[in-house]
Amino acid sequence: MLAKRAASAVVMLLGALALVFLGGWIFTLGASLVLAVAAWEYGRMFVKGGYHPSLPFLVISNFLLTVSTSLQSEEVFLAVFAFTTLLAIAYQVFQYPRHPETSAVDLAAMLSGLVFVGFMGSYILRLRYLPNGVFWLILAVAPAGISDIGAYLVGSLLGSRKLAPDLSPNKTIEGYLGGLLTSAVVGYAAGAISGFYNPAFNGSMGLFLGIVTGIFCPLGDLGKSLFKRQFDLKNTSNLIPGHGGVLDRVDTWLWAGVIGYYLIKFLYF
Repeated sequence: MLAKRAASAVVMLLGALALVFLGGWIFTLGASLVLAVAAWEYGRMFVKGGYHPSLPFLVISNFLLTVSTSLQSEEVFLAVFAFTTLLAIAYQVFQYPRHPETSAVDLAAMLSGLVFVGFMGSYILRLRYLPNGVFWLILAVAPAGISDIGAYLVGSLLGSRKLAPDLSPNKTIEGYLGGLLTSAVVGYAAGAISGFYNPAFNGSMGLFLGIVTGIFCPLGDLGKSLFKRQFDLKNTSNLIPGHGGVLDRVDTWLWAGVIGYYLIKFLYF
């Protein structure tokens, strides 16, 4: 399992870095496709729980929502968000005769899927389109993304005290601290390396972002675990060997994107 997780993590890291450095529409389409798959997995959890949200709607609407972010127009983004919300409501109104017993939860799943994946995921694209966005995105998201490896290693070797036993039985306090340390180290390294290419960046900036995201981003994983426990699922899917689904991997990225974006906007702009 450790070998699978490590190999998959390397492939994901290299792929993510390639998209970030290429930028433009390649980055936008790549990130939007990843989030569309995560939205499919989100809706699929409800389907496995006996509910009937529209998976095609979740995929298409989240794809459009994240693509609209790249236009860097708040009006366009809010318009897409508003109209996809209206469409979700209208869809479930017309679907009510087919599934009257689950219609309210079906609608709630579709609306929450827009927020949980598309709205929060839009901040990853917002980071990339900031001035010097390549560096900001790496400093904000990479620590959270790689901290999973540190949390898994330390938790596997030293973990004994449960972090949230009823919600995520395999997570330990030791693993959480290992993830936090990894996030801090990766953040510092990312900031120091970025400083070689752009003097506006340094290790202390990356260290700060790494510590903050390392503290709070595990809540993204635990928040997603609420759904997995509700529907008795181990993973959101089995698309990534050793890791589960795409949503299993990007749940902390979503938190890192939001937290990192506002920290950077308030402190460095």
